[in-house]
Amino acid sequence: MKKIKVEQQKSNDEMMIELPRGVFGYLGILLIGFAVVDYAASRMGTNLTAFLGPMSQFTPIAAGLIGGIFLTISDKSE
Repeated sequence: MKKIKVEQQKSNDEMMIELPRGVFGYLGILLIGFAVVDYAASRMGTNLTAFLGPMSQFTPIAAGLIGGIFLTISDKSE
């Protein structure tokens, strides 16, 4: 009969969240957060970016995409 070694993983490793280290990471998180808040507010009837006119309906998409690009840039620079 063969003996097999079993390695146990630390349970703390599963709950670790890495925070961004650069400016682009924090800007990305802020822009994605703004996109979520802007979308939710517009669904409730409040337009946060009314000063943009008809372009204001696309600001959650644009902010989310730019935030995602910033997060990607910050991940590659590390």
